[in-house]
Amino acid sequence: MEVKNILVPIDFSKCSKNALKIAIKIAKKVGAKIHMVNAVHIHTPHPDFSGGSVIDGLIADYEAQVKQSFEELESEIIELKDVPHESDRFLSYLTDAIFAECDSKDIDLIIMGTRADHDKMEHLIGTHSTDVIESSDVPVLVIPEDVTEFELKKIGFASDFVKVSNVGNLKILKWIARLFNTEVLVFHVMEDPSKLTTKEERQIEVLKQKLEGINTSVLTVESSSIVDGIKDFVNEHNLDLMALLPRRHNLFQRIFKKSVTKTIAIDPQTPLLTFHDF
Repeated sequence: MEVKNILVPIDFSKCSKNALKIAIKIAKKVGAKIHMVNAVHIHTPHPDFSGGSVIDGLIADYEAQVKQSFEELESEIIELKDVPHESDRFLSYLTDAIFAECDSKDIDLIIMGTRADHDKMEHLIGTHSTDVIESSDVPVLVIPEDVTEFELKKIGFASDFVKVSNVGNLKILKWIARLFNTEVLVFHVMEDPSKLTTKEERQIEVLKQKLEGINTSVLTVESSSIVDGIKDFVNEHNLDLMALLPRRHNLFQRIFKKSVTKTIAIDPQTPLLTFHDF
């Protein structure tokens, strides 16, 4: 796998700037291009309301302000000069802008920032990140704003050991593990680890084969709660990156539905990598 184009949503906040710095470090390692995206949604007035001039003014102000902000960003983050990069502005919802950019620029990886002053998963990744993670075909790397260094030693990959419909999409996990020469700990949370089914044991062997060449361990975690098991695993193994494979009606939904999310707390210092199997 090659990563040639990295997309970074930018709202000029501390967390988005921090994500940009991490993206630059990765881009320098692999020779990738950075695509910065800013988006603002301006509500269109009702057709009966003659507010065209007002909207035109808002759009002009936005264009001028964002152009200036990107110019200031170039001066503030001098590392940008070390990598090819460009910036785009969108009058749309952020998720729509991201998907449009992914389609037009052949994006291989999205790197998003998130606030670090919350201890709940829902607040950790934010609404925009959740929307992108759930819908994007492109892998998403979420960086808490307090994470300023991205030197990986241990990656945890939470798997439910059911069939992965397209195991080839583990390639992003292999790519980042090789890039940082890091260990991957594949783990499965279950109430009784002694009750692995034959099907689950076969899937473990498939995962091992697909991660061949990577320093990989496959473990089970005993817990009656998936989210508590993940939390304990992250803390016990001092992970530098948590990887999840979002899938409808499976691990991702059980973790991220609001009623569960409010009850869990995964270390907000831990970056999150997600990738789909479709």
